[in-house]
Amino acid sequence: QSRYLPKGAVTLNDLIEYREMDFHLSNIFKAVWRFGTKFGVDKAYDCRKIIYSGARLLMKYAGVKELRKTLQQMLDDPQFQERDNNG
Repeated sequence: QSRYLPKGAVTLNDLIEYREMDFHLSNIFKAVWRFGTKFGVDKAYDCRKIIYSGARLLMKYAGVKELRKTLQQMLDDPQFQERDNNG
């Protein structure tokens, strides 16, 4: 028996309940687990869900000001800038 898995766990819900995950953390967990495999949902949808729920968690634990600062830093980061076809 693993120290990370509860005895008798069968489903993701068992793991979520065992860890007492809140709504947004459980949404991230489920989206990562099923990434791109849920019928009718593409990988981009799962990515957006992970980002949205992550933002809600950051707001919960650090406040809206810190969330907005972090999101702006991401938008300003060169890796997230639109690029032409050459780079």
